[in-house]
Amino acid sequence: MDGKVVRVRAAVKLAPVNDDYPNKRSVLLLAEKILAPLNAGQVQAESTMRVRDFIENVYLPHVQKNLHASTYKDYKKDVYEKHLKIRLGDIRLRDFRTVMGQRILNAIAEQNDDVGHKTLLRIKSFMSGCFKHARRSGFIDTPNPMQDVSAPGRPKKFTGELYTIAEISNILEALESVESPASVVVGVASFCGLRMSELRGLRWEDFDGSTLTIRRAVWRTTVSEPKTAESAASVPVLPTLQKVLESYRAKVSGKPDEYIFAGSRCGAPLNLANLARRVIIPALAKWSDEHEQLLKWRGWHAFRRSLGSSLYALGVRDVVIQSILRHSDLNVTLGYYVKTPTDETVQALQKIEELFRVT
Repeated sequence: MDGKVVRVRAAVKLAPVNDDYPNKRSVLLLAEKILAPLNAGQVQAESTMRVRDFIENVYLPHVQKNLHASTYKDYKKDVYEKHLKIRLGDIRLRDFRTVMGQRILNAIAEQNDDVGHKTLLRIKSFMSGCFKHARRSGFIDTPNPMQDVSAPGRPKKFTGELYTIAEISNILEALESVESPASVVVGVASFCGLRMSELRGLRWEDFDGSTLTIRRAVWRTTVSEPKTAESAASVPVLPTLQKVLESYRAKVSGKPDEYIFAGSRCGAPLNLANLARRVIIPALAKWSDEHEQLLKWRGWHAFRRSLGSSLYALGVRDVVIQSILRHSDLNVTLGYYVKTPTDETVQALQKIEELFRVT
């Protein structure tokens, strides 16, 4: 109860009085069957905790302590509170069965048209991780009940947005006259393929003139290690981009321990979502009006996908693209970051190079 062991008397009805069970002696075998795991010490008192209480008081604090802040937020808000909390009810850890997990996923799929197969897999993964932690922590000794649960529906082909080379060129042109680091951030995002949290975490000490070393990630106000061990690596910087960064460092008088893209408040990492909303999107709208051509903002992560697709179009080997994007799994690179472009050319890449030339 509330995370503490409380001993209470409990009664279970064994059978109704009838011809088969006329007296106490006749139900002894039924009683022994129920009491056997208790008397053998196979059932822990902790296993009577409700699944909801275990998630809130044990599992989520474990996630918060050991995983990234963004992962904790996703688990707590987008998975548990949005989909699972109301459906778990008063089910206890030791009573949770595979069929219950299957019914929960089926109900989520039936009641939410916007929930796809991938989201259901995330929910299943969350629940599976919950019961794994319960087993490792001694709350239960039974097999993981989510192991044989199947996520309803079929996987869909990933359709994440990316920029064409021409669009990146136009974005850089639109930002040329903007008094902000927007064009520099876009340049690093386009040519180095960093995640948004990695862009925010860059310090001048990470730039040695030819490479950027990823040592940290910043999500909202939380500074942490990079997403994976493979993410903590050095990324080559093209000569033109090297000149842009050197010029920008001289302009802001960047010191080694300062963030490359710092906000105006106490040198904290620049809020890239605000930069996009306040500076980049208006600049793209202005460019679109002047050129009578729509130039759409597709988000920061689209630059990372674009780099993978552009390299693939230029004939770069899969494993090299994986290394540049610092993925631990080649399937992630090919499945989510490589999309065959239609009109990509080497000349278009050279056009971007020209925009970054510093005189």
